[in-house]
Amino acid sequence: MATTKAQKKIAAKNSETDTTIVKQLAYYRILSPLEVKSLLSRLDLSRKKSISLDLKQFRNRDLEPFFNTFIEGIDKQAKHFTEVFEKEESSNYEVDFVEMQKKAFNLFEETVHIYGIPDDGIRLPVEETKSDELKIRKNEVVYMNSEPILVTYQIIETEKGFKVVIEDNLTLDFDRRKKSGLFHLERVKSLGSYMKCLRLINYYIQRNKFPFQSLQLSGGTLNVKGHLQEIEEEIESYKELIDICTQIGISENDIFDDKEDLTSLFNAIINIFKNKQYSLMNIRQEKLEKTEIINIELSKHVKLALVYTDGCFLNLYSEEALKIMGRYSSITDLVSNHEHDTVEPVMLPDNRENHVQKVSIFASQKIEEMVKDANFDFEIVKLSFADEHHDIQADLTITSSLGYIDFYDKTLDENYLELALDLNQRYLATFPEDDIAKVNIYLIKLKQGHELSEDEQTDLYDMQERAEINKEQTICFACEVLLKNKTKAKRIFATLPDEEKAEIMEFPIYRFYQDLE
Repeated sequence: MATTKAQKKIAAKNSETDTTIVKQLAYYRILSPLEVKSLLSRLDLSRKKSISLDLKQFRNRDLEPFFNTFIEGIDKQAKHFTEVFEKEESSNYEVDFVEMQKKAFNLFEETVHIYGIPDDGIRLPVEETKSDELKIRKNEVVYMNSEPILVTYQIIETEKGFKVVIEDNLTLDFDRRKKSGLFHLERVKSLGSYMKCLRLINYYIQRNKFPFQSLQLSGGTLNVKGHLQEIEEEIESYKELIDICTQIGISENDIFDDKEDLTSLFNAIINIFKNKQYSLMNIRQEKLEKTEIINIELSKHVKLALVYTDGCFLNLYSEEALKIMGRYSSITDLVSNHEHDTVEPVMLPDNRENHVQKVSIFASQKIEEMVKDANFDFEIVKLSFADEHHDIQADLTITSSLGYIDFYDKTLDENYLELALDLNQRYLATFPEDDIAKVNIYLIKLKQGHELSEDEQTDLYDMQERAEINKEQTICFACEVLLKNKTKAKRIFATLPDEEKAEIMEFPIYRFYQDLE
């Protein structure tokens, strides 16, 4: 093909350009075993024959750091270790940044290698990834009006900026380039956290800074909606609300349900317990006399057990309530407006202590119902069974303990099992020959994972012999279950009258029998 003069001229010009501005550049990619494994996996999923890679420009003439990083990755991620991790479980992890030695290190651009550390302590490679964000959670004691306050906050760092979430209630979005940010106060999650956030906003309005030592804005500004007077008025109203809630047993640390109508709930609390509008509970004020126990539902999510005494309501789950009720027997007919939106108080006569045995005020209450109370406190329930408030020889001691064993089976909360064990051991100390208490104690030990000792097994055989003489087949059944003789226990159970079968099926020993192999 003929070449024109113009074409020759252009070619000459291009040749001149190529020799003057084109430079030789080097590009690289450190392919560790984890990354190769990840690439092969992606290639397999895509069902393609090739995959494209992003390379980085090599700017440093010293190759040694890159070779060292590559060799170190191979050593840490040997094939044996990579395959072993797939069969191992780990609760602890370590993170390595592949090129941490770079002067211009960018957290959000570099490859991250994650290693799991099983119980044997051998570090095993898990995966390679990249960071989208870095989260740092901190607890810091700050001082506001010379008062120390523990505040929890989380800093979420991204490539574009950062976000601070204070007490899971107050969010600060900060733009690095503009050096400005915005507050966003969420709905109340807990009264205590919300109050801390209000006080922090108030502090910032007054001083244009936070009281934190480790959280500074580096000269930035925040747009805070609202005026100082409005914030201070809101702080005072929530302070009053917290005081009333503390009195009736709603802790400032309690988390409210996401579906709770907080405005209605807070108004009800103020109107009933501050303004004494008892008509909202369907109780005429003249009916509230002497000492009474009342269950009330403030909302679908907040149910309370209270004591009315000396013209005010107190939290039933409190030491103060135990002292007031200490001379009385267990109240078996606590009432609630749960179904009919009505509340009927329970009157406690002044002379009741003269003819009724002293027992815990919670002894006859079902634990399944008590835990539904927003002001429920297990430690107070436990304290109510102390000698000061409860006669251990009362019949309700064993009945209550069975309820706590049952509740342990449903929740696996060891606290209830330990309380049941304490009640039975104290009861047995008073009545050493009581076989029911012994059965319960041995059952609890088995549930706690203990094996019965030789002496304890001998005691069960002796108990069984006595039961056979006295024709107490339910005790014989319980002994065989505790000795883990399921076949013998089954034969005994088959001989029981239907009424006794139905009764024993309600006891924890029967559920233990069912679980025997």
